[in-house]
Amino acid sequence: MGLSDLVLPGMEMYGGIEIKRNGKKNTIRAFVSAVVIHLLLFGLYFGWNALMKEDDSKVPRIRRISSLAELAPPPSTEDQMEAAPLAAAPAVDVAKPTFGIPVPVPDIQAPNQTMPDLNNMPVQTSNGDANGGAGTQLVGSDAPVHVTPPPEPVVEETPDRDAFVDVSEEPKPVQNIQSLIVYPEVAKRSGLEGKVIASVLIGKDGRVEKVAIDKTDNEIFNKAAEDALMRARFTPAKQGTTPVKVWWTIPISFKLSK
Repeated sequence: MGLSDLVLPGMEMYGGIEIKRNGKKNTIRAFVSAVVIHLLLFGLYFGWNALMKEDDSKVPRIRRISSLAELAPPPSTEDQMEAAPLAAAPAVDVAKPTFGIPVPVPDIQAPNQTMPDLNNMPVQTSNGDANGGAGTQLVGSDAPVHVTPPPEPVVEETPDRDAFVDVSEEPKPVQNIQSLIVYPEVAKRSGLEGKVIASVLIGKDGRVEKVAIDKTDNEIFNKAAEDALMRARFTPAKQGTTPVKVWWTIPISFKLSK
């Protein structure tokens, strides 16, 4: 059995014969497709440059002046309208002032009055009458006068930081404390971050009276934390319905925005 017996009917057109027949046609088709694609790419490129290019006529041109002689002369003032002359003031007959004969006027004399002696003035005191009401009595300057001293102001005691204060309502900040922080410029330039734990004394009106730094990652943040806490406002702590002073611990974070 020869090699020709192994070829199936209809397969004699495949192989090298098909390549020779279709190779030229496929080559021409690929070449034309490549040319068309390149023409489209070049068209898009030059079209985009034409759209993005500014019109040279719209770009203002700057003229460099090296001396004052190149400047245009100033406009003439001859063409300007002359100012209208001021209208003359109407003539008015002004009457001459008349003066009378001066008459001397005597000085007014103050009446002779005797000033009271402040040391001998009567003193008014309050005494109870028979009906239990208040009465008044004038006494001479020799009588002793009892003056009641004003009451001393009540000084509220500051609670101890370590003392426990039982409150029914804890203080709360009325705004975001982190928004009150002014980041130190030196720490910002150095890229430093950290955390400060501080204790604040909150008064009965919700204002911060004292700030004490308990712990800090870097002392450069202490002043900024104190300033932010002194500007903060809180709802006061309460024992029942009565506001009280209390120490409160607050953490402050210093983080740079990424």
